[in-house]
Amino acid sequence: MGLWDKIKDELSSEFSLIQLMELLGMDEEDKREARNILNQFNTSGKIARISKNMYRKLK
Repeated sequence: MGLWDKIKDELSSEFSLIQLMELLGMDEEDKREARNILNQFNTSGKIARISKNMYRKLK
């Protein structure tokens, strides 16, 4: 089971970078890692980026 499967039900249809970081228990220093995770989700078609820090679930 991947990371997406673990968190997809806990995220709202539109969510921010900060909400994802809080859900994963990440600190401010981990912002780059969180953005990389979101980029992977975006590339795989699970989410769409709607602004700098806001994302929308697609699946």
